[in-house]
Amino acid sequence: MVSFAFVHPLCSSHDSLALLQFKHSLSVTQTVYYRESSVPKTASWNSSSMDCCRWKGVTCDIFTGHVIGLDLSNSILGGTIHPNSSLFQLHHLQTLDLSRNNFSGSHIPPNIGQLVSLVHLNLSYCEFGGRIPLEISHLSNLVSLDLFVVGYDVQLSREGFNMLFHNLTKLEVLSLSDVNISSSIPMNISSSSLRYLDLEYNKLQGDLPNSIFLLPNLETLRLSYNTHLTVSMPKFNWSSSHSLRELELSSINISGGLPTSLGTLKALKLMKLSGCNLLGHIPESIRNLSQITQLDLSDNHLDGEIPDAFSNFQKLTSLSLENNAFIGPSPASLFNLTKLEYLSLRNNLLSGPLPPFTAIRLQNLERLYLSQNSLNGSIPSWMNSLPTLSQLSLGRNRFSGPLPEFKTNSLEWLDLSENQLNGSIPQSLRDLVNLNILTLGHNNLSGKVGAEMFSSMKYLEYLDLSHSGLSWSSNRDDINITLPRLMYLGLGSCRVKDFPGFVLNSDFFGALDLPENEIHGEFPKWFGGVSKLQSLNLSHNYLTSLDHLPWETMVVLDLQSNSLTGPLPSSLCRLSKLHLINLSYNNLSAEIPNCLFSFVQLTVLDLRANNFYGPLPNKFPENSVLIHISLSKNQLEGPIPTSLVNCTLLQLLDLGNNKFRDTFPTWLETLDALEILILKSNRFYGPIFAFQKKSPFPNLRIFDLSGNSFTGSLPMVVLKGFKAMMNMDGHKSELGYNVEVIFSFSAATALYADSMTLVIKNQETKFNKILKIFTAIDLSRNKFEGEIPKLIGNLNSLPLLNLSHNNLTGHIPIEMRNMSTLEALDLSYNQLTGKIPEELASLTFLEVLNLSHNHLVGPIPRSNQFNTFPNDSYFGNPDLCGFPLSNECGRNKSALSVEQEEEEPGFLCEMTWQSVLIGYGCGLTFGFAILYIIYRFQRPRWFIDFLETITHEMIYIAKRGGRRRRNNRRRRQ
Repeated sequence: MVSFAFVHPLCSSHDSLALLQFKHSLSVTQTVYYRESSVPKTASWNSSSMDCCRWKGVTCDIFTGHVIGLDLSNSILGGTIHPNSSLFQLHHLQTLDLSRNNFSGSHIPPNIGQLVSLVHLNLSYCEFGGRIPLEISHLSNLVSLDLFVVGYDVQLSREGFNMLFHNLTKLEVLSLSDVNISSSIPMNISSSSLRYLDLEYNKLQGDLPNSIFLLPNLETLRLSYNTHLTVSMPKFNWSSSHSLRELELSSINISGGLPTSLGTLKALKLMKLSGCNLLGHIPESIRNLSQITQLDLSDNHLDGEIPDAFSNFQKLTSLSLENNAFIGPSPASLFNLTKLEYLSLRNNLLSGPLPPFTAIRLQNLERLYLSQNSLNGSIPSWMNSLPTLSQLSLGRNRFSGPLPEFKTNSLEWLDLSENQLNGSIPQSLRDLVNLNILTLGHNNLSGKVGAEMFSSMKYLEYLDLSHSGLSWSSNRDDINITLPRLMYLGLGSCRVKDFPGFVLNSDFFGALDLPENEIHGEFPKWFGGVSKLQSLNLSHNYLTSLDHLPWETMVVLDLQSNSLTGPLPSSLCRLSKLHLINLSYNNLSAEIPNCLFSFVQLTVLDLRANNFYGPLPNKFPENSVLIHISLSKNQLEGPIPTSLVNCTLLQLLDLGNNKFRDTFPTWLETLDALEILILKSNRFYGPIFAFQKKSPFPNLRIFDLSGNSFTGSLPMVVLKGFKAMMNMDGHKSELGYNVEVIFSFSAATALYADSMTLVIKNQETKFNKILKIFTAIDLSRNKFEGEIPKLIGNLNSLPLLNLSHNNLTGHIPIEMRNMSTLEALDLSYNQLTGKIPEELASLTFLEVLNLSHNHLVGPIPRSNQFNTFPNDSYFGNPDLCGFPLSNECGRNKSALSVEQEEEEPGFLCEMTWQSVLIGYGCGLTFGFAILYIIYRFQRPRWFIDFLETITHEMIYIAKRGGRRRRNNRRRRQ
């Protein structure tokens, strides 16, 4: 037997000096992300001990003493690695790991190509910049190359990308996530040793080559979030990918659906295909993926029923099918997966009750999301006792019955909002002591509840009982209740009479939502002590004063529809952080303070329906971020301030129903983002001309100048520029600038949906949702003259047009036949001549027509649509004939001509053009679609008033028409 005593080798002096020089060229920084240590590994490197093989992070060859490994990851290092760095003198280096340091401002030096012995190179999370040098592809011995999130906007050229696959033939692991490559993947990848390929967030383009699935040893493929990369699933030979364990293709363009050949990937453990535009059903062959543990098919267009094939996934721990179009009952097979920890089926079309299984089969379930479906029945008892369940979301379904008795205190998030649950809150709710989030809003609950019910929930951050049916009960002891982490409290429409004093005891409280309650008088003095309050909604109460508000911290302030009076307080000028302010529908008066227009972060300003007077301050700051300005229904006067041009993001400007006196502000044409412009019922005058742009207002959808004194011809340049009213698709979506409801640990902003007041027979109705598809032009009650321009026919996405009460002459343009989406047209009270064009009969969506009080002649066109219009549509045109008039074509005028001379207001002027939004008579599908949205999102009490108004209106018109028909018969007799 021969024994060898190996001694620790001494480090090469050359390598020791090189390492010391490298250390001194760098700095130690505390601004390193992902650090796990606060002590740099280079702290042990010093000249007093030149044996670098004993230094931390250094590995030496046991025979030669040369440095072959250098691990400086998580060493809080910073500075710049220069091209002549001594690091590149370590010619025997095989492993180099500089990950999770901060070399911000430094580029990867091209001299890295000198380290030709490198086998493993890790530069992830190093904050490098610039381009990855081509020389990195000279490292032909590399087995692993990790440049995962190597830095900010780091780029790799097409040539460099191709050379990596061509030269690095030994590569097994390649991670380039978040590197800007902006090119296609090479068509012929022959790296047979490649096991792990991560190309996420690379801005890859073109088609995914089939060769990538022919790599015999590929186990992990990550290509997610390359939105310009296209994949044709059916063309791939999946059977060659027998070694594939992880497949991530989220947020890329996959054509077609899931192929049946996907079932050949029998070794697959993880598959993420979310946001890929997948279509169709899930193939039955998916049952072959018996080894899968994580499956994500969310955010696609998959439909049909969820297959029972999932019952074969006994190893599945995470499943997400949310945001698809799956139908039918929730599959029982999913609730038999005993290892399941995460299940999300939210935002589908699932219906019916949940299966009545016992909880023992889901004993590992931690998060369950079933919201935004049509599930019904009672909440099953097994769901109340899942031992590890921490998050349960059942909101926006149709569950009924009482709230369940919860038997586990593991819940941290409970969402039962927007259902049909009834009864009182069970006492067992008190036992959910670990709750962070509790939402019970929009149900049919009953009974009283107060702060004491939640006093045991010391981790509670978000509590929302708005519109739940519950009544909030306050008492003097509430001020002693402490919910130390509470950030948000929502008690909308809960019959609240007093301010909840316990919010003062939370150091994190930032948002209070108490609309539609019974709070009277002033804010209590203690309210100014809620030092971190950022979002406050007390709309639709009975507040009379703005005193004692914590102005300095306020970001969102909504006090609309209260009883506020007097001028705005000077303390308002301290709102330097304000994003949204809504004081509409109060009795505030005096001039608007200059400071309100100078807030640099203000996005929404709504002061409608008050008594503000005087000129509008010309104080809009440069680089203003205002997107919504609504000042209608006040007594404002003077010209429109020209500093509005600084509001380059402005999308809505409503100055209607004031006393502004000015010519048309043509300089508004610089606001390309403007979508809604309302200047109605003011004192504007003169012609509309002198635009600098050929196509001003390209995004305008609502243009209302009615009730002014504009003269001259219709503004052809403006009408020509309305690109948003031409060839618009039918996708209905809310205005893009709605402020999303966001409440985080540090800030709160509130939902603000744009609204419009519609007048129906002197009754005002406020619509709080305006759809992107809704477009309208109202130029009525002005002094426009001349002909209706033929180019108006280009507005083929316009549903509402009102040109009534002007002095327009000439014929109705035949080109209006191209306005295929037109639903309401009012040309009454003009001087139009000639015949009604037969071509208008092709407007199949037209539901409301008013051509009364013109000089039109000849027969009224006949069509299924025109046959529905009443006599009122044609009054004051004695030379018209044909149905529905009694004046038949070819015969003498009937006595109806006498009645037609009665001076009545135009039909759309009587209701205003906006009233057609709710539908006149029957058949206006667009109107009733809006009615559904109103009922779904707006307050039922005004919805009921609204229905009564329109019902009375329809009865009145029907009776008036009946009286006229009887009078006509008597005259003929």
